[in-house]
Amino acid sequence: MSYQGCANMKNITNTVSALIAVVLVSSLGLIAQVPNREKVIAGADRAFEKAAKRVTGASPGCVLGVSLDGKSVFEKAYGLAEIEHSVPNTPETIFESGSVAKQFVAASLVLLSLEGKLSIDDPVRKYIPELPDYGSQLTIRHLLNHTAGLRDWGAVMGVTGVGRGDRVVSQDLAFDVIIHQKATDFKPGAEYSYSNSGYTLASTIVERVSKQTLPEFTAERFFKPLGMTNSTWRDDYQRLVPGRAQAYSPDQKGSWRLDMPIMNVYGNGGMLTTVGNWLKWNAMLESRSMGAPLVDALETNGVLNDGRKISYALGLTVNEYQGLRQVSHGGSTAGYQTYLTRFPELKLSVAVLCNGSSGNPARLALDVINEIAGPFPAPEAPESFAVKPEELQKYLGLYRNESTHDPDRITFTDGMLRLSGRPFIPQPDGSFLLGGANVTFKLGKDGKPVSAERNSGGDIVRFIAEPEWTPTAADLRSFAGEWYSDEADAKFKFEFDGEKAYFVQRPKTRLTLRPQYRDHFTLEGVGTIMWFTRDSKGRVTKLHIGTGRMRDLHFQRVK
Repeated sequence: MSYQGCANMKNITNTVSALIAVVLVSSLGLIAQVPNREKVIAGADRAFEKAAKRVTGASPGCVLGVSLDGKSVFEKAYGLAEIEHSVPNTPETIFESGSVAKQFVAASLVLLSLEGKLSIDDPVRKYIPELPDYGSQLTIRHLLNHTAGLRDWGAVMGVTGVGRGDRVVSQDLAFDVIIHQKATDFKPGAEYSYSNSGYTLASTIVERVSKQTLPEFTAERFFKPLGMTNSTWRDDYQRLVPGRAQAYSPDQKGSWRLDMPIMNVYGNGGMLTTVGNWLKWNAMLESRSMGAPLVDALETNGVLNDGRKISYALGLTVNEYQGLRQVSHGGSTAGYQTYLTRFPELKLSVAVLCNGSSGNPARLALDVINEIAGPFPAPEAPESFAVKPEELQKYLGLYRNESTHDPDRITFTDGMLRLSGRPFIPQPDGSFLLGGANVTFKLGKDGKPVSAERNSGGDIVRFIAEPEWTPTAADLRSFAGEWYSDEADAKFKFEFDGEKAYFVQRPKTRLTLRPQYRDHFTLEGVGTIMWFTRDSKGRVTKLHIGTGRMRDLHFQRVK
């Protein structure tokens, strides 16, 4: 081919490439097109009406707020702020934030770092020397993106029998619980594990460095400049707050009961605010009116020690929804349920505050986006590879989470393997799809599973296949007695009656222990795993308790 022919072909190729680029950019522009005000209001109203119709009778409810390009365009409420006196929720009603408050603590520390008063990568013990040395450097960044491995103070208190909601918890008490933990659940930076303890310590650092309380610092640096005049902190749960919604949860019969946070802990939660105030905060993040470095730092995803990126940034989750970039956080404290989200490409923010534990603020917020920016294309159903039922059934049984010791049971119903009702979709390479994760099984020489790995976007969790275990009377006798943890200042008894075992704790707790696999029990009804370790001679030496936010709290037998 002549040079001229090559040149013509190159020009054609360049032209086609340019056209494709234009089409792609145009398509992306259509997908992420900023809606007009009328469309936003109409969509928000449709989502709101659907949510309001789900509430009947004298019930708590929610307030929905939506802003476009930093300006509030929709604020509407349903349900009752106070059931006893039939006081309705309004757009001005004050609610408690739950964990959405965490971004304000993170922003406080970023602001202090930008002023040269600390570094986000400073070791925590530089400011909190009371914290034990865990052998690996624990930084402020680890606290803020939940990679510290710290046991959640609420989970630790829960094993005492008097946890959150059972007694008044102060900031000092929560701090004291944290600094008495002799170990972390994992090496800082190795994993992501949500823990309120990190933000309790982060709040302490703000106060020690700024020489102000967190409520004083945030009021001066954020609330006043941004006009967030209805935002404070629940640092005194007995203080009267005019216009505040009471929080409720249903009892076993479905009747509403008060469910208020009886505590003075703040930072990990505890912010009192309105949807309008939250929209002002998101408007600042959108416009970067307090500086791009502040927003960039808050929205930078965390990175683990092995280089894996996580969706959690600094007090915010940064990911995608229907192909759109989303910056968000949810919250839950006692009966309060909350959600604050922002879609930069749409210039949309949605704030939802609810005062009933059955509320679903995230669902309402995303319904708003669906109504405004949708309809979105339905996700493609994963292709399934045909596998004979007898081949699938070899995977049935119990599996132990290698990190948490929690049990998972794989069952077989309707011709499919299932985990908690979710189906395993067979793939041609022998693996399975489970929700958004890929699961691979390792088989032994006998063709039966030895272990399984669940890979969720690079986050790998390993499970060990375990045989069913029926403890003998001798087994139960070897566990019997009193057990104590000085880290939690908690004590309980292991008792047994025939083949049944019990967790007994003053004043009246008596929970049935369900055997899982060797030396492992679950506490009936509370989602807690308990296991024993033995020495080389098979003698029981230690007891361990784990929950969702506390993997391995050690107990010693009381002699």
